[in-house]
Amino acid sequence: MDLFCYSSKSPSEVEKIMESTANQNKELFAYKFLISQVRNTEDIHKEIALEYGLRANSFFLIHYNDKSAINLSSDVVEIIKKSLGATESLILFENETLK
Repeated sequence: MDLFCYSSKSPSEVEKIMESTANQNKELFAYKFLISQVRNTEDIHKEIALEYGLRANSFFLIHYNDKSAINLSSDVVEIIKKSLGATESLILFENETLK
């Protein structure tokens, strides 16, 4: 299971932000949730993000490494949105809207 994360920031900027965020939240990102490499958005990523009103320049995944931590998903989303900026990021569960 994955969280699909989109940002309007550049991949290099997001990479630095997420590295710092992971270091500040080691209890979550060391074992329970793993952050993939931040990449440039491809056309399909841009299209998906645009459906939600975001012009995405970068994309990464948050992998659930410990399925028992699924109840912490909302905390992870809140941390990422705070780090990247709520209006500059979009986070989808399995590329579907979070409910």
